[in-house]
Amino acid sequence: MSAVLLESDVRRIWAAVRFADAASSQPIDGVLEVHAPGTRWLRNRSGLHVLMQIDEPFARRTEFAAYEDSFDPVPALAPLTLEASVADPLGRYLPRRFAIELPRAALPDGPAAPRFQPLDVRLDPAPAASLLPTWAVLRISLRHAGRPAAHVALRLQAPGGGRAFGRGASDARGEALVVAAGIAQLSVGDGAVVVQREVSAELVASFDPAAPPGQIPDPDTLAQRTDVLRKTVNLNLASGRTESLRIDLP
Repeated sequence: MSAVLLESDVRRIWAAVRFADAASSQPIDGVLEVHAPGTRWLRNRSGLHVLMQIDEPFARRTEFAAYEDSFDPVPALAPLTLEASVADPLGRYLPRRFAIELPRAALPDGPAAPRFQPLDVRLDPAPAASLLPTWAVLRISLRHAGRPAAHVALRLQAPGGGRAFGRGASDARGEALVVAAGIAQLSVGDGAVVVQREVSAELVASFDPAAPPGQIPDPDTLAQRTDVLRKTVNLNLASGRTESLRIDLP
């Protein structure tokens, strides 16, 4: 009887990322291009993009290799923030940057521990993305100092910073698509208005004019920064209605 040799490659993975559609919150089907210098990514059968290996920076390569190859006990690892970017080769979504804090936290114990949970990253739709007829849609052209304003983070919310309705971002031409997927066709009104078909909202635009040209943005970070240009536009939303806006940023 001949012997059977089994070859195995058992190693610790660093993290997994679940990319979701910003309008519907549904996981994005299909391959996306994820990149970070000195890393190796793999898309698994569940649609998660898994960070398999880190080779850089060179000064920490031995430390990283020890972390990937050891399980019990788990070796200590100094904190690392990995900056990565993602792009859609089909052009459905805008490219963006995102950050992963490593190693993923180990507590609490069990499958609910953060190290076993993928990082959720939302991708904003490109202006030519497919739409559903019940969505409230804004098509926006943004300009600053007479030029197209690229990479503006847009947040659509209830007045005063209440419920979030939708989000988007502008492309290199300053064009943006913002979708509100959860606007009801009819809702209970206030006072003498029994039924209303529109919902009051505000659109908040965040823009960094000092950002290097061509740099892929992190829209989530940009929308929260306090050192950027910001403009708020009040408007009304209606299910199934598409509006076109031009916004001149200060």
